[in-house]
Amino acid sequence: MWTVKPLSDGQSNKVTFNLTPEIIHQIFSEKPAVRQAYLNFVPHRLSEKDFWTKYSKAEYLNSSRNVSVAAAEAALDEELAVFLKRDDMLADEARRKVRRVDPTVDMQADEGDDYIHLQDHGLVHDEPKDYMESQYEPFRKSFSQDLNQHGAVVLQGRVLDAELRDTRSVAEAIIRIKQAELSDEVSTRNLERDISDRISRMAEMEDLQGPRDPAVAPLSIKDPRDYFDSQQANALKALADGSGGERTLKSSVSSHEAYGSLKNLVSHNRVMGLTEPVMSHEVALKVLSALTQNISSTKFHLGSNPHESVLDRLPKSTKDELLIQWTSVQELLKHFWSSYPITTKYLYTKVTRMKDAMSQIYLKLQEIKESVPSDFRHQVSLLVHPMLQALDAAFAHYDADVQRRSTKG
Repeated sequence: MWTVKPLSDGQSNKVTFNLTPEIIHQIFSEKPAVRQAYLNFVPHRLSEKDFWTKYSKAEYLNSSRNVSVAAAEAALDEELAVFLKRDDMLADEARRKVRRVDPTVDMQADEGDDYIHLQDHGLVHDEPKDYMESQYEPFRKSFSQDLNQHGAVVLQGRVLDAELRDTRSVAEAIIRIKQAELSDEVSTRNLERDISDRISRMAEMEDLQGPRDPAVAPLSIKDPRDYFDSQQANALKALADGSGGERTLKSSVSSHEAYGSLKNLVSHNRVMGLTEPVMSHEVALKVLSALTQNISSTKFHLGSNPHESVLDRLPKSTKDELLIQWTSVQELLKHFWSSYPITTKYLYTKVTRMKDAMSQIYLKLQEIKESVPSDFRHQVSLLVHPMLQALDAAFAHYDADVQRRSTKG
């Protein structure tokens, strides 16, 4: 650490300071304000010799610890005042570093937890207190701060890519290093938020917190349309599996395809004859009428779009009501199952409310089935059936848990 050690000839009041390139490099590294002043003043306002002369004079005045003299000299010389006042750039840099320190291990951050450091608090003692006047405060410097800054620079151990003989190149190289460090701080600004969140968790007092639901994994609730379509596909697959070795029937055909299939079947029967016993004409007429009605209904509801889902075939009011009820079932079941195991009175009350709400779903689903036309009643029943199964499983678990509790009680 460079200190003021002037050389005197012993015959006059003239003193001499010896500044080497290594000492200048150290000054620029430890004192950002001096480094910036050099770039601003030299050579436009001051020559390099005049600049270092003023700096040496300022250091000599600071070594005397007489802030009133330093303030008087600063009032007369603007350039000299830059060296006599405290380094604001260094203070800003220190504040940025403090913000990155975990406050849980920062003793300075805990200073406000007591009143000893305040005036008129703590133990009475006779030690004199030196209160600096406000106008002298900017010129007050601390040797410990200079020592800490010197230690920080030594620990960083930066390597310059500039020649030490060129003073301006040294100052500019140090500024480039500082700018790179500042850009790294901007890219890691989220670190402060993480520290704040960690402090909040560590300082939390459990007995002062309200009731909380147990931590549960959020459910990934997909579009109900995907669920309904998959249920339709499962039902058709089960129907095809139950038909044994019979031919696989297409679940949805256009009127043109249905007519072509019927025409081919009639032509086949004319050539090959009937292999099955002939049914009564009443049954044949009933089947033909139902087939014709189904083709007309399908054409009316589907129109020209063959990619419509089961929900799209239903009336809009019915479709909207089914989607609402399915969303309600999902939410109720999510909260119902997340409350188990029941360990508190709050969870027991919550489960009871969920069970009562789910009981109302049965009546609403039954009303939906009864309100749709007969052509859609079977499709609605297929869509409602999985909801009822999920609710039945929840009710069965609730009843079993109530019975187990009553047995223990």
